[in-house]
Amino acid sequence: MDQNGSQVPPFDPEEYACVAAAADIVGKSPQDFVREAALKAAEDPFLKALGRTCDRVPQLAEVFATQDTHAADTSTAAWPDPAPMGSRDLHESQRHGHAA
Repeated sequence: MDQNGSQVPPFDPEEYACVAAAADIVGKSPQDFVREAALKAAEDPFLKALGRTCDRVPQLAEVFATQDTHAADTSTAAWPDPAPMGSRDLHESQRHGHAA
């Protein structure tokens, strides 16, 4: 126990056994193992970015709210050809008997 008291949250016996086994593998006490894992997680860039989302989500919501969100009427529009073929592709498919 350090000056701030126990910093390890309570684990049920099965969870504690897993933590203790992992800590033993790396030669640390369960408390040190959990503390270091938490500090490493706090340094993770993804987690830092995730923590900043509470500021960014309202900003993005405001931006999207001002955008024109009416979708075009697609009931009569034809889907574009996802891979239009050029004349060379057409010639190749005729020569080989299959699409390029």
